[in-house]
Amino acid sequence: MTASTRNTIRTEISRIPLNIRNGALHALGLPQGASPIQTIDTLTDWVIAHYNTNPDQGIQLIKQATPYNPIGNPLTTVDNALSATVQATATVASRAEATALDALRKANEVGQDSLNSIGKLNDAISNVNTNVGKVLSRLGKAESAIGAINFDDDAIQRAVNTVVADAFAPFKRAVESAGAQAVVADLASIYSTDTKSASDVFGVDVRDPKGNPVMVRLWNDPSAPAVDPYFVWTEKVLRHFLLADINGDNVWLGGEKGTGKSESVRQFCARTGRAFKRINFHKYTTCEDYCGATGLVNGETKFVKGDFLMGFTHPSTVILLDEVTNADAGELATLNGFLEPNSAVSYGGAVHTRATGVLVFGADNTLGNGDESGRYAGTRNMNASLMDRFAQVVRMEYLPIGAEVDAVMRHTGCTKELATHVLKSIRVARAKVQTADIVDAPSIRSVIAFIKSLKVLPVRDAWETAVANRQPSESATALDAIFTATIDHTLIANNI
Repeated sequence: MTASTRNTIRTEISRIPLNIRNGALHALGLPQGASPIQTIDTLTDWVIAHYNTNPDQGIQLIKQATPYNPIGNPLTTVDNALSATVQATATVASRAEATALDALRKANEVGQDSLNSIGKLNDAISNVNTNVGKVLSRLGKAESAIGAINFDDDAIQRAVNTVVADAFAPFKRAVESAGAQAVVADLASIYSTDTKSASDVFGVDVRDPKGNPVMVRLWNDPSAPAVDPYFVWTEKVLRHFLLADINGDNVWLGGEKGTGKSESVRQFCARTGRAFKRINFHKYTTCEDYCGATGLVNGETKFVKGDFLMGFTHPSTVILLDEVTNADAGELATLNGFLEPNSAVSYGGAVHTRATGVLVFGADNTLGNGDESGRYAGTRNMNASLMDRFAQVVRMEYLPIGAEVDAVMRHTGCTKELATHVLKSIRVARAKVQTADIVDAPSIRSVIAFIKSLKVLPVRDAWETAVANRQPSESATALDAIFTATIDHTLIANNI
């Protein structure tokens, strides 16, 4: 018999369940193997010896054997562990299926259209992801219990796949019935694809206290923002973002306008392949505005998710709560439940859980304790319960002069001398904010716009359109004095 034929017989026998193979050994009076591999080899030799001309007949006889688990044999441990694991898989999968089907049933009862049904499916899928995680954890424990015993990995994988497929079949039919296959497929395709060092992703070598590179997860969300190749990261700020990624923390970013709060979050999403959802708050914002509300849609009463819930239930999304302190504290109270670890909040007739990889950032001109400067009218003290949900409160500051010069040069292509000169003038203006001579500090965007304008506009016109006219009229006198005292027309002419 050729080696190829022997391998074919061996493969067919390996697909027979372990307890059936044990039963065949027992019935034939063959010795029990110390491992599944030895059991397969013993039965392969028996088929070759007795059914050399018709191996299929020998294989069929083995398949018809009565299952047998020899007492005290280590293989029994494997069977028991596998059986328990498969049962656990079926139970968890069934629970996930029930959750999804219940969501669809509720959607049908209230006459939800396909979009709202899809919304509920998003939450069900999030629950499925959680349950699958539990299954994998139980599989890991079963493998640890088995220890060093060698067993047929392919057979176990096939058994688990079969149970999961059977358990999820009703869920699959329900999704198809709702016509939501495309959306479910899109959500299922969003996952963490890789883990790389901060140096590889952001160009900043961040290391932990033991000297190891800090790693960051990468995602494959097609809606991720575009990467700005000129954006400058500092290690101080990046560490807070990496910590949020590792721990799933909510982070509050507070600081002056133009310190990069919003853009830092956007570029974190761009570099890591995450979805970005920005929600702007104002004095009239209500919880229905950002979470969602029930109302009439095409003559039917339905719950429609707001931007926050859409992002909260979408894997990988980073949600930016922008200028939160402009809103009334009572209208923000709904956020408390959602911002808790492992939250599961009932809202709008359904329970919503945080999807895998979702992070929440707050961005504000204050640190949540009110505006001590008096320059940010309309901001309010945040409720202590809400602020307690943010594990980190980060004071955002302007980049060091060297980093700002580098950023301006990258964005405009100007010389280092010109970028340094203009930034020194802008930094004088920023200092005047502290003495209340200027209302708002000019940002790096103003610097970039000013330098780009010099290609066409006279120097003073460029200053007015890019810097002065962006400020309230109360700042005009101080800005004019700064222009006269600090801007060198000859230096600018020599560097454009």
